[in-house]
Amino acid sequence: MIRLVVVDDHPAIATAIGAAIAKRSDLVLVGTATSAEEVPGLVATTRPDVVVCDLWLDGRPAGLDVLAALVDLRPSPKVLVLSGFEQPSFLRAAFEGGAAGYVSKASPVEDIVEAIIAVAAGASRFPDVTLRALREAPRRPSARELEAIRLLARGASNDEIATGLHISVKTVESHLRRLFGRYGVLSRTELAMLAVREGWLGAEG
Repeated sequence: MIRLVVVDDHPAIATAIGAAIAKRSDLVLVGTATSAEEVPGLVATTRPDVVVCDLWLDGRPAGLDVLAALVDLRPSPKVLVLSGFEQPSFLRAAFEGGAAGYVSKASPVEDIVEAIIAVAAGASRFPDVTLRALREAPRRPSARELEAIRLLARGASNDEIATGLHISVKTVESHLRRLFGRYGVLSRTELAMLAVREGWLGAEG
């Protein structure tokens, strides 16, 4: 029997998965959560084999934080990331973070159930992209770098970014030089456009 927990701030997702497995003898939904903060306690009490976790929770990609916390547990449940985002950088972050799979929210619920069963058995389930493509995807900025990019995308000057992040202007300049070099961009506009294209600044997903 595969014990399943679903973490998604859209209750309809958990409801759909629950309905799809209700009559199965090999799967049981032992708990649901709508925020990242609920997950540690829920996992401790239900001891699931698989956690299906939305990437985007609480207005940010908190699913990656959930993933990081769960892979350190012993025993660790398999984590299947569920998301409306399919940008390569998010795929890379989930893959490198130890997720067992990454399934689109646009997938039929039957495919999500099949992926749950597969990862419980030790398989992986990622979209049809090569490992080379994952490696070539831009690595997501750190949380601190994302804060700087978010302010930059809103048109903030270096002085305003420094004030907003409570750091020096020299530190802001250092962050931006490093980001320009890492992503091969030549201007603040290009950096902001890259962030939007990769979904780093986020919309609900």
